[in-house]
Amino acid sequence: MKKFRVFSGFVLLSSLLLTMAACSGGETKKEEKKENSAQSSKVELSVEGGSYIIPDGKKVDDTTGFLALDIKVKNKSKDKLDVSSSDFALYDEDGKKVSSEHVYDSEDNFKVMSSESLSEDKSFTEPLVFEVKKDAEYELHYKPMYYSDDEKDEGVELKLNTKKYSDDTKAVQALMSQYVTKVFYGSDEVKEEDKKAAGKLELANDVEAERKAFKEESSNSLKDEFSDYEPSTAELDKVITQIQQTNAEKGKVTYSFKEFFPESAMIYVRPEMVFLDDVDTESITDKFVEENEGKYTDYTSVYRDAEKYLLQELPGKINETPINTDSNMNGEGYQVKLVKKDGKWEINSANESRNYYFQSMKAAFRGGLDD
Repeated sequence: MKKFRVFSGFVLLSSLLLTMAACSGGETKKEEKKENSAQSSKVELSVEGGSYIIPDGKKVDDTTGFLALDIKVKNKSKDKLDVSSSDFALYDEDGKKVSSEHVYDSEDNFKVMSSESLSEDKSFTEPLVFEVKKDAEYELHYKPMYYSDDEKDEGVELKLNTKKYSDDTKAVQALMSQYVTKVFYGSDEVKEEDKKAAGKLELANDVEAERKAFKEESSNSLKDEFSDYEPSTAELDKVITQIQQTNAEKGKVTYSFKEFFPESAMIYVRPEMVFLDDVDTESITDKFVEENEGKYTDYTSVYRDAEKYLLQELPGKINETPINTDSNMNGEGYQVKLVKKDGKWEINSANESRNYYFQSMKAAFRGGLDD
């Protein structure tokens, strides 16, 4: 009986707590709905979602950014409703007006609200972009440019907290950095800050396959540099591995966004790496010829063994070579395109002519060796 009473009391207490929690949850949901939607007798306005973007040519920092809000407008009246992006504005805590931005992505996939006509009970959802502080309170105002006879129904307002919206720019940049480490450096030692910044975001690329392909392409490109000596796979691999290790230890890569949108991005990758052109290969072969003067009866053998000697000396010389940048690279770096697919971000690493920026970047990471 005591156990039963304890159990009964527990059930009663649990039921009470669940009831309180349900009531509390209901109030929270009601409050969230109140903050994310507003209506009049003619219009229902709501924010369905949003995230931070970077329009082409714009710069952002940790405190300010461009917030793309997915705004839904529903016509509650019996008359046709004409809606335009100019009907909307944000107001900050000081009452300062923030107008929407006219932005688009390079693929013309991201389109902001322009103008729409809605019949009775119809709605649409389209984004509007505002430059905001990332941790501030705003009010979104909707007020038609063309006034109706009923002035009290002209405007709708709702509150926004810009802190609640996601900013994945640093996470995607971290994914790009992880790709460089794994594919171009051939290493699994990803920086802890990149792991933390990337969070739950993942790359869609088959990194292991691309790492292997990059190493093979690099070896083949190096092999083509030798005309008299036939390098072995092990000799080529040793040089390429040294390039990768030196770049990982001494190299420097900076990243910046040309543009960033919810489903696509274009990032500048600016590598400072070691380049084989900066290695004084001529002095290495000249040294061999001088030290072996009179030992050869034909030039073919001299050139062959000189190239073999050069290949043996390259790893040590590479490690001593200072880092540099590709003279043909744009000042901000190589443009790399990323696309979001099924929740993951895929770097466009396709080996095709129109993806020439990426091909040039690969050459830079393997010491300036072209395909």
